Amino acid sequence: MRRLPALLVLLAVPAAAQTGSNDCASPDLLLGQGAFAFDSSAASAGAQGQSESPCYLLGSSAVDHDVWFTWVADTTGTATLSTCASLVDTKIAAYPGSACPSAGSALACNDDACGLQSLLAFPVTANTSYALQIGTFPGAPGGAGTLELVITPAAQGDDCAAPVTIVGQGGFLFDNAGASTGLEGQGEALCYVFGSSAVQRDVWFRWVPSASGTAVARTCGATVDTKLAAYPGALCPTNGSALACNDDACGFQSSVSFPATAGVPCMLQVGTYPGAPGGAGVLQLEVWPPLAADECATPAPLAGQGAFPFDTTVATAGAEGQSEATCLAFGTSAFDHDVWFAWTADATGTARLSTCGSGLDTKLAVYPGGGCPAAGTALACDDDALACGGVQAEVELAVSAGASYLVQLGSFPGAAGGAGTLTVTLAAPSEPGSAYCGCDGGAAPCSNPGGPLRGCANGSAPLGARVWGSGAAVVGADTLVLSAEGLPPGQPGLWFQGQNAVGGGLGAPFGDGLRCAGGDVRRLGVVAADAAGTSSTAALSAPVSVLGGLASGDLRRYQLWYRDPAGSPCGQHFNLSNGYAVQW
Repeated sequence: MRRLPALLVLLAVPAAAQTGSNDCASPDLLLGQGAFAFDSSAASAGAQGQSESPCYLLGSSAVDHDVWFTWVADTTGTATLSTCASLVDTKIAAYPGSACPSAGSALACNDDACGLQSLLAFPVTANTSYALQIGTFPGAPGGAGTLELVITPAAQGDDCAAPVTIVGQGGFLFDNAGASTGLEGQGEALCYVFGSSAVQRDVWFRWVPSASGTAVARTCGATVDTKLAAYPGALCPTNGSALACNDDACGFQSSVSFPATAGVPCMLQVGTYPGAPGGAGVLQLEVWPPLAADECATPAPLAGQGAFPFDTTVATAGAEGQSEATCLAFGTSAFDHDVWFAWTADATGTARLSTCGSGLDTKLAVYPGGGCPAAGTALACDDDALACGGVQAEVELAVSAGASYLVQLGSFPGAAGGAGTLTVTLAAPSEPGSAYCGCDGGAAPCSNPGGPLRGCANGSAPLGARVWGSGAAVVGADTLVLSAEGLPPGQPGLWFQGQNAVGGGLGAPFGDGLRCAGGDVRRLGVVAADAAGTSSTAALSAPVSVLGGLASGDLRRYQLWYRDPAGSPCGQHFNLSNGYAVQW
């Protein structure tokens, strides 16, 4: 794939007549910085500079139609060579010295950095000569163009042996535009991403924290494509010692967190993703006090439903909840940066816990409450929920009112923590039956319709009485409860069962309401409505299946007849609820 980094214009010396020599033994001379013409139209491919490993791209290390220059740098820093303003499909390389280069000596080489043109950077020393090879990708024709040369002075902190010392918290300027790539911090496992552990154009800071806790270092908000690492101590780091490393945590910028102790220095490496240009930005440093919710033994309390903020930026990964089978996703069950909540459900039903919209790569698990979870006890776990349309998490599980649950919220291993919102919602459990025979049409006995799928209007409730069910309609394990609302307070009501839906499910006028259940009618029992106008079969002497004499497979219809002595719309002084069908 062709890469398109920003064009660098780097010149100032009047373009001379040199167009390059086809022989590296007699190169044309370039002095200083500026724009220099080249022309490879008639050039052939020489024997030198044809097998350099930095030049290997798209299956070939060769450089066709190459011309040669000896260039003398006029200052010390990082040289940038560019043919980005040309139309030729170029391939360029730089070597030490002014003679024909020996095999394997290339300082830098590039093919396609800006379209089909080339851009490379390498450290140079004032008054030192370098051999420059300007050619084409194998098979592409040569042509005339412009080689642009500029030298950026060495960046402060370019060497980890001479880092910039910074103290305390706040924003600290960095500029790695002219930085070279050192040897240290180039092979850290924590830095491996997109096929490379390298941190190019790196500058170094020796940072002395002013407080103890979890340090957070960020380049978020910069325009540079950064890569950021932290190491212990005040000297150049040893291989494998990185405390933290990150590439893309906030766009193409970086964020890391690691333990910090007041007055104890550490080293920070600020560079770029391999191949990306350097630039200036701000390194933000903060120290967060330890989080109580970072441990499952001290979870933060949550209750009920709503949107609850969380912040995993400085959270560590504990030992618990790291190997749940239900959490296995993309080859791992682990959580990074996890925080814990003790959540108490405010109702019975299906709970949905979601981090959708948080913008973080989250992972979410729920366990029974009562302390840190035992292995294998996760009730639900998720990494990337389809409902979120990204890398956020969402779980659903059945919960009971008043019960406590332990919630683990973290990030996918390697992803950065951050702030977001945990949304908790509850849906009522699915009903064991279905309502029918509503008095919301033209069948009302005296123009007294009720609400949708409710009984006809009564003297206390213009929308009429409504019956619904909860629990399990299972013969032998019956937990079915039929409930009603919209009743005249204190008035008796008869719960009854029928085999048929009267009037094909539309009902027939009866008193101030509609009779919906008929055929083999059985009285289940009388229950008086409470002061709120509600009633339920929970007050009966036995389960509904026992009172109704039911067998598994029976389909039965239920209804509530009730007295309505005050304000009876039709003057009949009794009314009925909607019908409710249950398959046992």
